[in-house]
Amino acid sequence: MRRFFRFVIATLLVGVVLVPGPARADNPIVQTIYTADPAPLVYNGRVYLYTGHDEDGSTYFTMRDWRVWSSADMVNWTDHGSAMSLATFSWASSDAWAGQAVYRNGKFYWYVPVRLSNGSTAIGVGVADSPTGPFRDALGHPLIQNAEIDPTVYIDDDGQAYLYYGNPHLWYVRLNADMISYSGSPTQIPLTTAGFGTRTGDANRPTLYEEGPWFYKRNGQYYLVFAAKCCSEFIAYSTAPGPTGPWTYRGTIMPTQGGSFTNHPGLVDFNGGSYFFYHNGALPGGGGYTRSVAVEKFSYNADGTIPTITMTTAGAPQVGVVNPYVRQEAETIAWESGVETEPAAEGGMNVGWIQNGDWIKVKGVGFGTGASSFTARVASGASGGTIELRLDSTTGTLAGTCSVSGTGGWQTWATTTCATTGATGTHDLYLRFTGGSGYLFNLNWWQFATGPSGGAYPTGYHPLVIGNNGLCLDVSGASTAAGAAVTQWTCGGQANQQFQFVPVTGGYGRLQAQHSGLDVAVANSSTAAGVPNIIQQTPTSAPNSLWLPVQQSDGSYSFKNQNSGLCLDVFGANSTLGQQLDQWQCKNAPATNQDFTPR
Repeated sequence: MRRFFRFVIATLLVGVVLVPGPARADNPIVQTIYTADPAPLVYNGRVYLYTGHDEDGSTYFTMRDWRVWSSADMVNWTDHGSAMSLATFSWASSDAWAGQAVYRNGKFYWYVPVRLSNGSTAIGVGVADSPTGPFRDALGHPLIQNAEIDPTVYIDDDGQAYLYYGNPHLWYVRLNADMISYSGSPTQIPLTTAGFGTRTGDANRPTLYEEGPWFYKRNGQYYLVFAAKCCSEFIAYSTAPGPTGPWTYRGTIMPTQGGSFTNHPGLVDFNGGSYFFYHNGALPGGGGYTRSVAVEKFSYNADGTIPTITMTTAGAPQVGVVNPYVRQEAETIAWESGVETEPAAEGGMNVGWIQNGDWIKVKGVGFGTGASSFTARVASGASGGTIELRLDSTTGTLAGTCSVSGTGGWQTWATTTCATTGATGTHDLYLRFTGGSGYLFNLNWWQFATGPSGGAYPTGYHPLVIGNNGLCLDVSGASTAAGAAVTQWTCGGQANQQFQFVPVTGGYGRLQAQHSGLDVAVANSSTAAGVPNIIQQTPTSAPNSLWLPVQQSDGSYSFKNQNSGLCLDVFGANSTLGQQLDQWQCKNAPATNQDFTPR
Protein backbone atom coordinates (compact mmCIF):
# COMPACT_ATOMS: atom_id res chain seq x y z
CA MET A 1 0.00 0.00 0.00
CA ARG A 2 1.24 3.46 -0.70
CA ARG A 3 3.11 5.12 2.14
CA PHE A 4 0.76 8.10 1.98
CA PHE A 5 -2.09 5.94 3.15
CA ARG A 6 -0.11 4.64 6.12
CA PHE A 7 0.90 8.16 7.02
CA VAL A 8 -2.77 8.97 7.23
CA ILE A 9 -3.34 5.87 9.40
CA ALA A 10 -0.66 7.04 11.79
CA THR A 11 -2.18 10.53 11.88
CA LEU A 12 -5.64 9.15 12.60
CA LEU A 13 -4.42 6.80 15.33
CA VAL A 14 -1.87 8.98 17.09
CA GLY A 15 -4.36 10.20 19.68
CA VAL A 16 -5.42 6.64 20.38
CA VAL A 17 -1.90 5.29 20.58
CA LEU A 18 -0.63 7.90 22.98
CA VAL A 19 -3.54 7.81 25.42
CA PRO A 20 -3.69 4.92 27.90
CA GLY A 21 -6.99 3.08 28.04
CA PRO A 22 -8.90 0.14 26.62
CA ALA A 23 -7.75 -2.07 23.77
CA ARG A 24 -6.87 -0.07 20.68
CA ALA A 25 -7.81 -0.66 17.08
CA ASP A 26 -6.69 -3.96 15.57
CA ASN A 27 -9.17 -4.07 12.67
CA PRO A 28 -8.56 -4.30 9.76
CA ILE A 29 -6.06 -7.04 10.57
CA VAL A 30 -3.72 -6.25 7.64
CA GLN A 31 -2.57 -2.70 6.91
CA THR A 32 0.41 -3.19 4.56
CA ILE A 33 -1.77 -3.89 1.51
CA TYR A 34 -5.46 -3.97 0.62
CA THR A 35 -7.00 -7.41 1.13
CA ALA A 36 -10.42 -8.87 0.32
CA ASP A 37 -12.53 -12.04 0.30
CA PRO A 38 -11.24 -13.77 3.48
CA ALA A 39 -11.14 -17.56 3.64
CA PRO A 40 -9.91 -18.90 7.01
CA LEU A 41 -8.57 -22.43 7.55
CA VAL A 42 -7.67 -23.91 10.96
CA TYR A 43 -4.63 -26.16 10.74
CA ASN A 44 -2.10 -27.37 13.30
CA GLY A 45 -2.92 -24.81 15.99
CA ARG A 46 -3.06 -21.77 13.71
CA VAL A 47 -5.62 -19.93 11.63
CA TYR A 48 -4.41 -19.60 8.05
CA LEU A 49 -6.16 -16.82 6.18
CA TYR A 50 -6.35 -16.86 2.39
CA THR A 51 -7.26 -13.53 0.79
CA GLY A 52 -7.43 -11.67 -2.45
CA HIS A 53 -5.31 -8.58 -3.03
CA ASP A 54 -6.78 -5.31 -4.29
CA GLU A 55 -4.11 -3.31 -6.09
CA ASP A 56 -3.43 0.22 -4.84
CA GLY A 57 -5.57 2.88 -6.46
CA SER A 58 -7.91 0.38 -8.12
CA THR A 59 -11.07 1.67 -9.79
CA TYR A 60 -12.31 -1.85 -10.49
CA PHE A 61 -11.66 -5.29 -8.99
CA THR A 62 -8.03 -5.23 -10.13
CA MET A 63 -6.60 -8.35 -8.51
CA ARG A 64 -3.58 -10.29 -9.77
CA ASP A 65 -2.58 -12.60 -6.92
CA TRP A 66 -3.74 -14.25 -3.70
CA ARG A 67 -2.10 -13.84 -0.29
CA VAL A 68 -1.68 -16.00 2.83
CA TRP A 69 -1.52 -14.89 6.47
CA SER A 70 -1.58 -16.85 9.71
CA SER A 71 -2.05 -16.30 13.42
CA ALA A 72 -1.93 -18.32 16.62
CA ASP A 73 -3.66 -15.63 18.69
CA MET A 74 -6.12 -13.90 16.30
CA VAL A 75 -4.48 -10.47 16.66
CA ASN A 76 -0.86 -10.77 15.49
CA TRP A 77 -0.88 -11.90 11.85
CA THR A 78 2.15 -13.25 9.99
CA ASP A 79 2.49 -12.27 6.33
CA HIS A 80 3.43 -15.30 4.20
CA GLY A 81 3.36 -13.34 0.95
CA SER A 82 1.88 -14.26 -2.40
CA ALA A 83 1.46 -18.03 -2.55
CA MET A 84 -0.46 -18.09 -5.84
CA SER A 85 -1.11 -15.69 -8.71
CA LEU A 86 -2.65 -15.50 -12.15
CA ALA A 87 0.70 -16.71 -13.48
CA THR A 88 0.10 -20.01 -11.65
CA PHE A 89 -2.60 -20.81 -14.20
CA SER A 90 -1.24 -20.56 -17.74
CA TRP A 91 -4.80 -20.58 -19.10
CA ALA A 92 -5.97 -17.63 -16.94
CA SER A 93 -6.12 -14.05 -18.14
CA SER A 94 -7.21 -11.80 -15.24
CA ASP A 95 -9.32 -11.43 -12.09
CA ALA A 96 -7.78 -13.30 -9.17
CA TRP A 97 -11.02 -13.22 -7.22
CA ALA A 98 -12.52 -14.92 -4.14
CA GLY A 99 -11.58 -18.53 -3.33
CA GLN A 100 -11.12 -20.95 -0.46
CA ALA A 101 -8.44 -23.43 0.62
CA VAL A 102 -8.94 -26.79 2.36
CA TYR A 103 -6.68 -29.56 3.63
CA ARG A 104 -6.94 -33.19 2.56
CA ASN A 105 -4.69 -36.15 1.72
CA GLY A 106 -1.66 -34.37 3.17
CA LYS A 107 -2.06 -31.49 0.72
CA PHE A 108 -3.74 -28.09 0.55
CA TYR A 109 -6.19 -27.33 -2.24
CA TRP A 110 -7.05 -23.72 -3.12
CA TYR A 111 -10.12 -23.24 -5.33
CA VAL A 112 -10.27 -19.87 -7.11
CA PRO A 113 -12.18 -18.17 -9.94
CA VAL A 114 -10.32 -16.49 -12.80
CA ARG A 115 -11.23 -14.93 -16.11
CA LEU A 116 -10.26 -16.58 -19.39
CA SER A 117 -9.00 -14.78 -22.46
CA ASN A 118 -12.44 -15.12 -24.07
CA GLY A 119 -13.97 -13.11 -21.22
CA SER A 120 -15.75 -15.97 -19.44
CA THR A 121 -14.89 -17.13 -15.93
CA ALA A 122 -13.77 -20.52 -14.67
CA ILE A 123 -12.74 -22.18 -11.42
CA GLY A 124 -9.23 -23.54 -11.07
CA VAL A 125 -7.52 -25.39 -8.27
CA GLY A 126 -4.03 -24.92 -6.88
CA VAL A 127 -2.29 -27.54 -4.76
CA ALA A 128 0.57 -27.25 -2.26
CA ASP A 129 2.38 -29.32 0.34
CA SER A 130 2.28 -26.48 2.87
CA PRO A 131 -0.54 -24.16 3.95
CA THR A 132 1.62 -21.23 2.89
CA GLY A 133 2.44 -22.64 -0.54
CA PRO A 134 3.79 -22.22 -3.06
CA PHE A 135 0.70 -23.48 -4.89
CA ARG A 136 0.87 -24.98 -8.37
CA ASP A 137 -1.84 -25.63 -10.93
CA ALA A 138 -3.24 -29.06 -10.04
CA LEU A 139 -4.83 -29.71 -13.44
CA GLY A 140 -3.38 -27.49 -16.14
CA HIS A 141 -6.93 -26.49 -17.10
CA PRO A 142 -10.13 -25.31 -15.34
CA LEU A 143 -11.91 -27.59 -12.90
CA ILE A 144 -15.29 -25.97 -13.69
CA GLN A 145 -16.10 -23.69 -16.56
CA ASN A 146 -19.59 -22.25 -16.60
CA ALA A 147 -19.03 -18.51 -16.17
CA GLU A 148 -19.71 -18.30 -12.43
CA ILE A 149 -17.48 -17.45 -9.46
CA ASP A 150 -16.76 -17.66 -5.70
CA PRO A 151 -16.07 -21.33 -4.85
CA THR A 152 -16.45 -22.60 -1.27
CA VAL A 153 -15.54 -26.14 -0.21
CA TYR A 154 -16.46 -28.35 2.74
CA ILE A 155 -15.52 -31.99 3.45
CA ASP A 156 -18.39 -33.71 5.24
CA ASP A 157 -18.08 -36.23 8.07
CA ASP A 158 -18.50 -39.13 5.65
CA GLY A 159 -15.59 -37.90 3.53
CA GLN A 160 -17.69 -36.48 0.72
CA ALA A 161 -16.46 -33.04 -0.36
CA TYR A 162 -18.83 -30.43 -1.76
CA LEU A 163 -17.91 -27.37 -3.79
CA TYR A 164 -20.55 -24.63 -3.89
CA TYR A 165 -20.18 -21.55 -6.10
CA GLY A 166 -22.09 -19.01 -8.09
CA ASN A 167 -23.21 -15.52 -9.09
CA PRO A 168 -25.96 -14.98 -10.22
CA HIS A 169 -26.98 -18.61 -9.63
CA LEU A 170 -25.97 -21.10 -6.94
CA TRP A 171 -24.39 -24.43 -7.94
CA TYR A 172 -22.63 -27.36 -6.32
CA VAL A 173 -20.59 -30.37 -7.35
CA ARG A 174 -19.55 -33.45 -5.41
CA LEU A 175 -15.76 -33.53 -5.49
CA ASN A 176 -14.03 -36.87 -5.77
CA ALA A 177 -11.55 -38.00 -3.13
CA ASP A 178 -8.67 -36.64 -5.24
CA MET A 179 -10.16 -33.13 -4.76
CA ILE A 180 -9.37 -32.17 -8.36
CA SER A 181 -12.26 -33.86 -10.16
CA TYR A 182 -15.98 -34.32 -9.53
CA SER A 183 -18.74 -36.81 -10.16
CA GLY A 184 -21.66 -36.04 -12.44
CA SER A 185 -22.49 -32.53 -13.63
CA PRO A 186 -22.84 -29.26 -11.68
CA THR A 187 -26.23 -29.09 -9.98
CA GLN A 188 -28.11 -25.83 -9.66
CA ILE A 189 -29.76 -25.04 -6.32
CA PRO A 190 -33.26 -23.53 -6.74
CA LEU A 191 -33.12 -19.99 -5.38
CA THR A 192 -36.48 -19.71 -3.64
CA THR A 193 -37.58 -16.91 -1.34
CA ALA A 194 -38.19 -19.47 1.40
CA GLY A 195 -34.64 -20.66 1.04
CA PHE A 196 -32.79 -17.40 0.48
CA GLY A 197 -35.07 -14.51 1.43
CA THR A 198 -36.99 -12.00 -0.64
CA ARG A 199 -35.39 -9.21 -2.67
CA THR A 200 -37.48 -6.31 -3.89
CA GLY A 201 -36.94 -4.09 -6.89
CA ASP A 202 -35.19 -6.61 -9.17
CA ALA A 203 -37.40 -9.02 -11.05
CA ASN A 204 -34.36 -10.89 -12.35
CA ARG A 205 -33.06 -11.57 -8.82
CA PRO A 206 -36.10 -12.42 -6.65
CA THR A 207 -34.04 -13.73 -3.71
CA LEU A 208 -31.42 -12.08 -1.53
CA TYR A 209 -28.65 -14.44 -2.64
CA GLU A 210 -25.99 -12.48 -4.53
CA GLU A 211 -22.56 -14.13 -4.33
CA GLY A 212 -19.72 -15.19 -2.03
CA PRO A 213 -21.15 -18.36 -0.43
CA TRP A 214 -19.44 -19.92 2.60
CA PHE A 215 -20.57 -23.51 3.16
CA TYR A 216 -19.97 -25.56 6.31
CA LYS A 217 -21.52 -27.89 8.86
CA ARG A 218 -21.80 -27.40 12.61
CA ASN A 219 -23.51 -29.64 15.16
CA GLY A 220 -25.29 -31.59 12.44
CA GLN A 221 -26.66 -28.52 10.68
CA TYR A 222 -25.47 -27.18 7.33
CA TYR A 223 -24.93 -23.44 6.87
CA LEU A 224 -24.68 -21.35 3.73
CA VAL A 225 -23.54 -17.82 4.56
CA PHE A 226 -23.56 -15.41 1.64
CA ALA A 227 -23.34 -11.82 0.43
CA ALA A 228 -26.88 -10.56 -0.06
CA LYS A 229 -28.65 -7.95 -2.22
CA CYS A 230 -26.12 -5.98 -4.20
CA CYS A 231 -25.42 -3.12 -3.91
CA SER A 232 -24.43 -2.38 -1.14
CA GLU A 233 -24.29 -5.92 0.16
CA PHE A 234 -25.00 -7.30 3.60
CA ILE A 235 -24.23 -10.78 4.94
CA ALA A 236 -27.11 -13.26 5.39
CA TYR A 237 -27.42 -17.00 5.85
CA SER A 238 -29.57 -20.07 5.31
CA THR A 239 -29.49 -23.51 6.92
CA ALA A 240 -30.40 -27.03 5.83
CA PRO A 241 -30.65 -30.51 7.33
CA GLY A 242 -28.56 -31.97 4.51
CA PRO A 243 -25.56 -30.85 2.43
CA THR A 244 -27.68 -30.03 -0.63
CA GLY A 245 -30.79 -28.66 1.10
CA PRO A 246 -33.60 -27.97 1.41
CA TRP A 247 -32.47 -24.49 2.46
CA THR A 248 -34.30 -22.19 4.87
CA TYR A 249 -33.50 -18.48 5.05
CA ARG A 250 -32.46 -17.44 8.58
CA GLY A 251 -31.78 -13.71 8.31
CA THR A 252 -29.04 -11.10 8.51
CA ILE A 253 -25.65 -11.65 10.14
CA MET A 254 -23.88 -8.40 9.27
CA PRO A 255 -25.91 -5.41 8.06
CA THR A 256 -24.67 -3.15 5.27
CA GLN A 257 -21.81 -1.03 6.64
CA GLY A 258 -18.09 -0.42 6.33
CA GLY A 259 -17.43 1.72 3.26
CA SER A 260 -17.34 -1.10 0.70
CA PHE A 261 -20.33 -1.95 -1.49
CA THR A 262 -19.31 -5.65 -1.37
CA ASN A 263 -18.72 -7.97 1.55
CA HIS A 264 -17.54 -11.56 1.82
CA PRO A 265 -17.88 -13.95 4.79
CA GLY A 266 -15.64 -16.64 6.26
CA LEU A 267 -16.39 -18.46 9.54
CA VAL A 268 -14.30 -20.83 11.67
CA ASP A 269 -14.13 -22.21 15.20
CA PHE A 270 -10.70 -21.90 16.82
CA ASN A 271 -9.46 -22.60 20.36
CA GLY A 272 -12.99 -22.68 21.78
CA GLY A 273 -14.19 -19.51 20.05
CA SER A 274 -16.13 -18.73 16.87
CA TYR A 275 -14.87 -16.10 14.45
CA PHE A 276 -16.47 -14.17 11.60
CA PHE A 277 -14.19 -12.75 8.88
CA TYR A 278 -15.34 -10.09 6.42
CA HIS A 279 -14.01 -7.13 4.48
CA ASN A 280 -14.67 -3.40 4.45
CA GLY A 281 -13.16 -0.16 3.17
CA ALA A 282 -11.85 1.05 6.53
CA LEU A 283 -8.22 1.84 5.70
CA PRO A 284 -7.30 5.25 4.28
CA GLY A 285 -7.84 5.15 0.54
CA GLY A 286 -10.22 2.25 1.06
CA GLY A 287 -13.51 1.67 -0.69
CA GLY A 288 -15.34 -0.77 -2.90
CA TYR A 289 -12.23 -1.62 -4.93
CA THR A 290 -9.63 -1.18 -2.17
CA ARG A 291 -10.88 -3.35 0.65
CA SER A 292 -9.46 -4.69 3.91
CA VAL A 293 -10.12 -7.91 5.82
CA ALA A 294 -11.28 -7.76 9.45
CA VAL A 295 -12.50 -10.26 12.06
CA GLU A 296 -14.94 -10.42 14.98
CA LYS A 297 -15.41 -13.03 17.68
CA PHE A 298 -18.99 -14.20 18.28
CA SER A 299 -21.02 -16.94 19.96
CA TYR A 300 -23.72 -19.03 18.32
CA ASN A 301 -27.11 -18.89 19.98
CA ALA A 302 -28.21 -22.01 21.86
CA ASP A 303 -30.37 -23.10 18.91
CA GLY A 304 -27.47 -22.77 16.45
CA THR A 305 -28.59 -19.48 14.94
CA ILE A 306 -26.02 -16.76 14.32
CA PRO A 307 -26.40 -13.39 16.09
CA THR A 308 -26.17 -10.03 14.38
CA ILE A 309 -22.51 -9.01 14.16
CA THR A 310 -21.37 -5.41 13.79
CA MET A 311 -18.02 -4.28 12.38
CA THR A 312 -15.64 -2.91 15.03
CA THR A 313 -12.18 -1.37 15.06
CA ALA A 314 -11.23 -3.37 18.17
CA GLY A 315 -11.50 -6.75 16.44
CA ALA A 316 -11.20 -10.11 18.16
CA PRO A 317 -9.60 -10.52 21.61
CA GLN A 318 -6.16 -12.07 21.85
CA VAL A 319 -5.83 -15.79 22.51
CA GLY A 320 -2.84 -16.26 24.84
CA VAL A 321 0.34 -14.19 24.64
CA VAL A 322 3.34 -13.91 22.33
CA ASN A 323 6.51 -15.65 23.53
CA PRO A 324 9.37 -13.18 22.98
CA TYR A 325 12.01 -15.76 23.87
CA VAL A 326 11.62 -17.67 20.62
CA ARG A 327 12.27 -16.26 17.18
CA GLN A 328 9.42 -14.02 15.99
CA GLU A 329 9.11 -12.97 12.38
CA ALA A 330 9.20 -9.21 11.86
CA GLU A 331 6.22 -9.55 9.53
CA THR A 332 4.08 -10.80 12.45
CA ILE A 333 2.11 -7.63 13.10
CA ALA A 334 -0.98 -6.47 14.97
CA TRP A 335 -0.74 -2.91 13.63
CA GLU A 336 1.87 -0.89 11.81
CA SER A 337 2.63 2.53 10.44
CA GLY A 338 4.73 3.12 7.37
CA VAL A 339 6.29 -0.27 6.69
CA GLU A 340 5.76 -2.82 3.93
CA THR A 341 6.83 -6.43 3.40
CA GLU A 342 8.74 -8.30 0.71
CA PRO A 343 10.30 -11.75 0.11
CA ALA A 344 13.57 -12.19 2.01
CA ALA A 345 16.67 -13.71 0.45
CA GLU A 346 17.03 -15.86 3.58
CA GLY A 347 13.53 -17.25 3.06
CA GLY A 348 10.08 -16.11 4.12
CA MET A 349 9.29 -12.41 4.24
CA ASN A 350 10.92 -9.36 5.77
CA VAL A 351 9.74 -5.91 6.73
CA GLY A 352 11.16 -3.17 4.54
CA TRP A 353 10.77 0.41 3.34
CA ILE A 354 11.40 1.51 6.92
CA GLN A 355 11.74 5.26 7.43
CA ASN A 356 12.23 7.50 10.44
CA GLY A 357 9.22 7.34 12.74
CA ASP A 358 7.69 4.15 11.32
CA TRP A 359 6.65 1.46 13.79
CA ILE A 360 5.26 -2.05 14.30
CA LYS A 361 2.98 -3.12 17.14
CA VAL A 362 3.05 -6.71 18.42
CA LYS A 363 0.15 -7.18 20.80
CA GLY A 364 0.29 -9.00 24.14
CA VAL A 365 3.95 -9.99 24.53
CA GLY A 366 4.59 -12.05 27.67
CA PHE A 367 7.97 -11.05 29.09
CA GLY A 368 7.49 -12.90 32.39
CA THR A 369 10.13 -12.03 34.99
CA GLY A 370 12.11 -9.97 32.53
CA ALA A 371 14.21 -9.79 29.39
CA SER A 372 17.89 -8.92 29.39
CA SER A 373 18.66 -8.55 25.69
CA PHE A 374 17.08 -8.15 22.27
CA THR A 375 18.44 -9.57 19.02
CA ALA A 376 17.30 -8.63 15.52
CA ARG A 377 18.21 -9.80 12.03
CA VAL A 378 18.73 -6.71 9.90
CA ALA A 379 20.03 -5.57 6.52
CA SER A 380 20.75 -2.10 5.20
CA GLY A 381 21.95 -0.77 1.88
CA ALA A 382 22.23 2.64 3.53
CA SER A 383 23.69 3.71 6.87
CA GLY A 384 21.15 1.96 9.08
CA GLY A 385 19.31 3.48 12.02
CA THR A 386 17.90 2.53 15.40
CA ILE A 387 15.23 0.20 16.78
CA GLU A 388 13.55 1.59 19.89
CA LEU A 389 11.81 -1.05 22.04
CA ARG A 390 8.75 0.68 23.52
CA LEU A 391 6.12 -0.78 25.82
CA ASP A 392 2.38 -0.13 25.28
CA SER A 393 2.69 2.86 22.92
CA THR A 394 5.11 4.56 20.56
CA THR A 395 6.09 6.88 23.43
CA GLY A 396 5.84 4.27 26.20
CA THR A 397 8.59 2.97 28.45
CA LEU A 398 11.85 2.57 26.53
CA ALA A 399 13.03 -0.97 27.24
CA GLY A 400 16.05 -0.85 24.96
CA THR A 401 17.68 0.76 21.94
CA CYS A 402 19.40 -1.28 19.24
CA SER A 403 21.74 0.31 16.73
CA VAL A 404 21.64 -0.96 13.15
CA SER A 405 24.65 -0.38 10.93
CA GLY A 406 24.86 -0.55 7.17
CA THR A 407 25.45 -4.10 5.96
CA GLY A 408 26.29 -3.34 2.34
CA GLY A 409 22.95 -4.39 0.86
CA TRP A 410 19.22 -4.55 1.49
CA GLN A 411 19.39 -8.37 1.53
CA THR A 412 22.82 -8.66 3.15
CA TRP A 413 21.80 -9.84 6.59
CA ALA A 414 23.52 -9.42 9.95
CA THR A 415 22.49 -9.79 13.58
CA THR A 416 22.46 -6.97 16.11
CA THR A 417 21.91 -7.27 19.87
CA CYS A 418 21.33 -4.78 22.64
CA ALA A 419 20.67 -4.91 26.37
CA THR A 420 17.11 -4.41 27.65
CA THR A 421 15.65 -3.35 31.00
CA GLY A 422 12.15 -3.00 32.41
CA ALA A 423 10.45 -5.51 30.09
CA THR A 424 8.50 -7.64 32.56
CA GLY A 425 4.93 -8.91 32.59
CA THR A 426 2.71 -8.65 29.51
CA HIS A 427 2.77 -5.60 27.26
CA ASP A 428 2.15 -4.51 23.72
CA LEU A 429 5.58 -4.22 22.12
CA TYR A 430 6.25 -1.34 19.76
CA LEU A 431 9.30 -1.53 17.51
CA ARG A 432 9.85 2.12 16.65
CA PHE A 433 12.36 2.93 13.95
CA THR A 434 14.49 6.08 13.90
CA GLY A 435 17.30 7.45 11.79
CA GLY A 436 18.12 9.84 8.99
CA SER A 437 16.28 10.51 5.77
CA GLY A 438 15.28 7.88 3.25
CA TYR A 439 14.97 4.16 3.85
CA LEU A 440 16.90 2.97 6.90
CA PHE A 441 17.08 -0.85 7.00
CA ASN A 442 15.12 -4.09 6.61
CA LEU A 443 14.06 -6.33 9.49
CA ASN A 444 13.69 -10.12 9.18
CA TRP A 445 13.14 -11.41 12.72
CA TRP A 446 13.65 -10.59 16.37
CA GLN A 447 14.02 -12.38 19.71
CA PHE A 448 14.51 -11.46 23.37
CA ALA A 449 16.65 -13.37 25.87
CA THR A 450 16.39 -13.72 29.64
CA GLY A 451 19.01 -13.43 32.35
CA PRO A 452 22.03 -11.15 32.68
CA SER A 453 24.39 -10.86 29.74
CA GLY A 454 28.09 -10.15 29.26
CA GLY A 455 29.20 -8.55 32.50
CA ALA A 456 27.81 -11.30 34.76
CA TYR A 457 30.09 -13.90 33.22
CA PRO A 458 33.07 -14.81 35.42
CA THR A 459 36.53 -13.65 34.41
CA GLY A 460 39.50 -15.92 33.70
CA TYR A 461 39.78 -19.34 32.06
CA HIS A 462 37.23 -22.02 32.98
CA PRO A 463 36.17 -25.44 31.73
CA LEU A 464 32.61 -25.32 30.34
CA VAL A 465 30.53 -28.28 31.54
CA ILE A 466 27.63 -29.17 29.25
CA GLY A 467 24.22 -29.26 30.95
CA ASN A 468 22.69 -32.40 29.47
CA ASN A 469 25.63 -34.83 29.63
CA GLY A 470 28.37 -33.54 31.98
CA LEU A 471 31.03 -33.49 29.25
CA CYS A 472 33.25 -30.47 28.62
CA LEU A 473 33.74 -28.13 25.69
CA ASP A 474 36.98 -29.26 24.02
CA VAL A 475 39.20 -28.39 21.06
CA SER A 476 39.66 -31.68 19.22
CA GLY A 477 43.07 -33.27 19.72
CA ALA A 478 44.33 -30.15 21.54
CA SER A 479 45.01 -28.75 18.06
CA THR A 480 46.36 -25.24 17.76
CA ALA A 481 45.42 -24.97 14.09
CA ALA A 482 42.75 -22.57 12.89
CA GLY A 483 39.76 -24.56 11.65
CA ALA A 484 40.11 -27.35 14.22
CA ALA A 485 36.77 -28.70 15.44
CA VAL A 486 35.30 -27.65 18.76
CA THR A 487 33.82 -30.80 20.31
CA GLN A 488 32.76 -32.36 23.60
CA TRP A 489 34.95 -34.68 25.66
CA THR A 490 35.38 -36.11 29.12
CA CYS A 491 36.32 -33.31 31.48
CA GLY A 492 40.01 -33.41 32.41
CA GLY A 493 40.97 -29.81 33.12
CA GLN A 494 43.56 -29.63 30.33
CA ALA A 495 44.27 -26.33 28.54
CA ASN A 496 42.27 -27.24 25.42
CA GLN A 497 39.20 -27.39 27.69
CA GLN A 498 39.81 -23.98 29.29
CA PHE A 499 38.05 -20.95 27.80
CA GLN A 500 37.79 -17.30 28.77
CA PHE A 501 35.17 -14.78 27.78
CA VAL A 502 36.66 -11.58 26.35
CA PRO A 503 34.02 -8.80 26.17
CA VAL A 504 33.91 -6.91 22.86
CA THR A 505 30.69 -4.92 22.36
CA GLY A 506 27.05 -4.83 23.39
CA GLY A 507 27.35 -7.77 25.78
CA TYR A 508 28.97 -9.94 23.09
CA GLY A 509 32.50 -11.25 23.36
CA ARG A 510 35.01 -13.87 22.26
CA LEU A 511 35.34 -17.38 23.74
CA GLN A 512 39.10 -17.87 23.66
CA ALA A 513 40.79 -21.26 24.09
CA GLN A 514 43.71 -21.16 26.54
CA HIS A 515 45.98 -23.60 24.76
CA SER A 516 45.78 -22.01 21.29
CA GLY A 517 44.67 -18.42 21.84
CA LEU A 518 42.09 -18.96 19.09
CA ASP A 519 38.37 -18.19 19.29
CA VAL A 520 35.31 -20.43 19.17
CA ALA A 521 33.47 -19.57 15.95
CA VAL A 522 30.90 -20.74 13.42
CA ALA A 523 32.71 -21.92 10.30
CA ASN A 524 32.25 -19.81 7.19
CA SER A 525 29.89 -17.45 9.05
CA SER A 526 27.10 -19.94 8.44
CA THR A 527 23.57 -19.13 9.62
CA ALA A 528 22.35 -22.70 9.17
CA ALA A 529 20.98 -24.57 12.17
CA GLY A 530 21.85 -28.19 12.93
CA VAL A 531 25.16 -28.43 11.05
CA PRO A 532 28.23 -29.51 13.10
CA ASN A 533 30.43 -26.58 12.15
CA ILE A 534 31.86 -25.04 15.34
CA ILE A 535 35.60 -24.48 15.03
CA GLN A 536 38.38 -22.34 16.45
CA GLN A 537 39.60 -19.44 14.32
CA THR A 538 42.12 -16.62 14.49
CA PRO A 539 40.80 -13.79 16.70
CA THR A 540 39.22 -11.04 14.58
CA SER A 541 36.10 -10.15 16.60
CA ALA A 542 34.07 -11.04 13.51
CA PRO A 543 30.34 -11.57 14.22
CA ASN A 544 30.63 -15.35 13.68
CA SER A 545 33.05 -15.49 16.63
CA LEU A 546 31.15 -13.21 19.00
CA TRP A 547 28.87 -14.80 21.60
CA LEU A 548 26.34 -13.38 24.04
CA PRO A 549 26.39 -15.30 27.36
CA VAL A 550 22.84 -15.59 28.74
CA GLN A 551 22.61 -16.87 32.30
CA GLN A 552 19.98 -19.48 33.13
CA SER A 553 18.19 -20.06 36.43
CA ASP A 554 20.71 -22.69 37.55
CA GLY A 555 23.73 -20.44 36.94
CA SER A 556 24.69 -22.03 33.62
CA TYR A 557 25.06 -20.01 30.42
CA SER A 558 23.92 -20.35 26.86
CA PHE A 559 25.91 -18.58 24.14
CA LYS A 560 24.09 -16.78 21.33
CA ASN A 561 26.05 -16.09 18.15
CA GLN A 562 25.94 -12.50 16.94
CA ASN A 563 26.03 -13.43 13.26
CA SER A 564 23.26 -16.03 13.20
CA GLY A 565 21.21 -15.38 16.33
CA LEU A 566 21.47 -19.12 17.09
CA CYS A 567 22.95 -20.72 20.20
CA LEU A 568 25.98 -22.93 20.72
CA ASP A 569 24.57 -26.48 20.83
CA VAL A 570 25.56 -30.12 21.19
CA PHE A 571 24.44 -31.71 17.95
CA GLY A 572 21.43 -33.96 18.50
CA ALA A 573 21.77 -33.55 22.29
CA ASN A 574 23.96 -36.65 22.20
CA SER A 575 26.73 -37.79 24.56
CA THR A 576 29.20 -38.99 21.91
CA LEU A 577 32.81 -38.20 22.73
CA GLY A 578 34.37 -36.07 20.02
CA GLN A 579 31.03 -34.84 18.67
CA GLN A 580 31.57 -31.49 16.95
CA LEU A 581 29.19 -28.81 18.18
CA ASP A 582 26.61 -27.00 16.04
CA GLN A 583 24.29 -24.00 16.46
CA TRP A 584 20.54 -24.21 16.97
CA GLN A 585 17.52 -22.11 17.88
CA CYS A 586 18.03 -20.88 21.44
CA LYS A 587 16.15 -22.83 24.11
CA ASN A 588 16.82 -20.45 27.03
CA ALA A 589 16.36 -23.18 29.63
CA PRO A 590 18.76 -24.81 32.10
CA ALA A 591 20.14 -28.36 31.96
CA THR A 592 19.99 -28.65 28.18
CA ASN A 593 22.52 -29.35 25.44
CA GLN A 594 22.88 -25.58 25.05
CA ASP A 595 23.89 -24.79 28.61
CA PHE A 596 27.48 -24.53 29.81
CA THR A 597 28.59 -24.06 33.39
CA PRO A 598 31.99 -22.39 33.97
CA ARG A 599 33.84 -24.32 36.73
